[in-house]
Amino acid sequence: MNKTLWLLILVLGIFLTACSSSSGSTAGENDEQFTFKLGHVGPADAEHPWEKYARTFAEEVERESDGRIKIETYPASQLGADREMTEALQQGTLEMGLISTIAMGNFVPELQIWDLPYIFPTDNAKVDEILDGSIGDKMKDAVSQKQMIALSFWENDWRAMSNSKGPIESVEDLKGVKIRVVENKPSLHWFERVGAIPTPMAFSEVYTALQQRTIDAQDNGTLLTFGSKFYEVQPYFTFTNHIYAPLAVMISESIWNKIPDDLKTILEETAERLASEQRQYSRDTAKQLGEEMKAAGVEVTELSDEAIKSFQESAEETYDALAPELGQDLINEMLQYRD
Repeated sequence: MNKTLWLLILVLGIFLTACSSSSGSTAGENDEQFTFKLGHVGPADAEHPWEKYARTFAEEVERESDGRIKIETYPASQLGADREMTEALQQGTLEMGLISTIAMGNFVPELQIWDLPYIFPTDNAKVDEILDGSIGDKMKDAVSQKQMIALSFWENDWRAMSNSKGPIESVEDLKGVKIRVVENKPSLHWFERVGAIPTPMAFSEVYTALQQRTIDAQDNGTLLTFGSKFYEVQPYFTFTNHIYAPLAVMISESIWNKIPDDLKTILEETAERLASEQRQYSRDTAKQLGEEMKAAGVEVTELSDEAIKSFQESAEETYDALAPELGQDLINEMLQYRD
């Protein structure tokens, strides 16, 4: 009698264990939950294109994953400057980030192709073709060799220039201007060639440096110039549009390798799905903020066609100088898209 009872209990236990395992309803690999920090240097403004879409991304990923992934956003350099966050991504001490590709050139040299002045076409549709096409895929492959994964390329902005000395209407107006730049070869080479004084500096230090006149200028577009209130201490702004800066949706490779394939798919597909929407919102917002800077008293300059041509020509020697290192073939591939 007792033996029969114990046998029934044993069989029932095995049956329940098998059912539990096959249904996936108990804690296991497919039910493991993840909480990721996502940092960026953009303003802590819920309507800014970076923070707005970082939050949208977090919400959609949490919904699509049934709560298995929660993403917390940390704007305004709370987790460090771009360089510090990129290093943290490589080391696996930061899970995710929105990092401007111009800030990653020293980590992923191939990305410096995109930092060459005037290498991008002015047509946004062609820009999107580059980011979403074969060149974008090549850049993702390059990133993946550096302990990081680029899920998608969103938009930072077209880089422009604000300064405290006077209107910039020609290449000659850059001579002697001490300008904060991201520390990468294309920026340093081009600005030095045109007679400016390029000064690398962490983004978090820029406002104070502009305010104290340690530097004369900085080269971000309207999104960061307005969002970071640089216009308060910079009375002149010029739409030079000298560099197009993609914004990479990044995840640490060590974190990526720990999550199941279905969650990887959700992260990647959500980042890619939001890309075109984020870019369009970014472009619309950039135009709006340009008008708001004018209303705030900033003297805003748009370059003439002749001036733009002169700026483009000024960049050609930088292409030639860096081609042996960055690759002439990729430079040529980019130039095929240019107007």
